[in-house]
Amino acid sequence: MINILEAASNLYHSNLDLKNFAKWPDDLVNSNLPPKMIPAAKLVENFPLSGTTETNPLIEAIKANVNLMHWKRTYTEEEVGHDLYNRYGYCELFGPEGHFSSTQLRGFLGYWGNGLDYDWHSHEAEEIYLNLGGNAIFRTKEEEILLNPNETKMHYRLQSHSMITHKEAILTFVLWRGKGMFGLPKMD
Repeated sequence: MINILEAASNLYHSNLDLKNFAKWPDDLVNSNLPPKMIPAAKLVENFPLSGTTETNPLIEAIKANVNLMHWKRTYTEEEVGHDLYNRYGYCELFGPEGHFSSTQLRGFLGYWGNGLDYDWHSHEAEEIYLNLGGNAIFRTKEEEILLNPNETKMHYRLQSHSMITHKEAILTFVLWRGKGMFGLPKMD
């Protein structure tokens, strides 16, 4: 997991949007989380899309270490349906429940397969997505944008948002900060 953390740190330090969003945590401690697989993890391992010069090192580190990661799903199959439930997932790289413990910032690696509608949801924490590879349409009530590799999208506290993937899956690096950082998203 150290090489994923190093690749994430290098990407963070090369990206002005991420650096402006929050300071890289200086309280990281290895939690020795055991690996946990979910169906989407195999899709991540075989993620066929490349990103950019900046994002490819993190994509490759994730793909090479999928079996060491503790994969999770926030929602139940009843909430999101069978297809989304089995073709999305995330790993908390650092944060209160991450591979590396931190109370300063939460960092996730998230995956959504192609042809999925991640319906309207919100959370108390502010977040910024950095697209590593693939693309998706990110929606808020104010805008709808296609997020390509090495582009970012921020969501404010309690701002309802959704995401749609079409022909391509998407692999992301997501940071959470502020009030509600220890919570989880809820479907709206």
